[in-house]
Amino acid sequence: MSNRSIAVIAEDDTDCNTVRKIVHRVLGTDTKTKLWASKGCSTLKRKLSAKLKVMSNEGCNAFIIVHDLDRNPQNNSLNDEAKLREMLEEAASEVKSINKHICIPIEELEAWFWSDPEVVKHVGRGKGEAKLNPHLIIKPKEQLIKLSAGENRKPRYSTNMNVELAEMLNLELCSNRCPSFKNLLNFLQSL
Repeated sequence: MSNRSIAVIAEDDTDCNTVRKIVHRVLGTDTKTKLWASKGCSTLKRKLSAKLKVMSNEGCNAFIIVHDLDRNPQNNSLNDEAKLREMLEEAASEVKSINKHICIPIEELEAWFWSDPEVVKHVGRGKGEAKLNPHLIIKPKEQLIKLSAGENRKPRYSTNMNVELAEMLNLELCSNRCPSFKNLLNFLQSL
């Protein structure tokens, strides 16, 4: 039995559960996970330091912090990834564990699903194409919703499907196509 206990901190429940599925696929289901969904990016940034301390005191010995790299609503450009990482690293510095990983999916982690032809076909019911650079897709979640719409225009995809899609996801292919996923996978394999 594993003595690992990994804290997964993300902006919402679906991101937490999706990352937990990936953790269990890589490290096995005997790896304990504790989840905290902040219910938004501003809450995550504000409460991260305190939440890490609590989770560390609860026995977590590895930490994965997931924060989307959002777009600036004024000019639609991506926010500064280095600045976001620096802010998260500073908040996470209170916990002295060497097993910390800050995962910053470009725009949102739904971009990862665009890397895998089988996942795209599943969402699109046979239509759609995987992307070589899914991190360049603008609004990947909305694009999955659009892809999943049937003839009645009602979308089949919702973020509630993310755990199912994470179970299907070709981890190696996603790692080759998505830098943020590659870094997460490398972190998990180093544990």
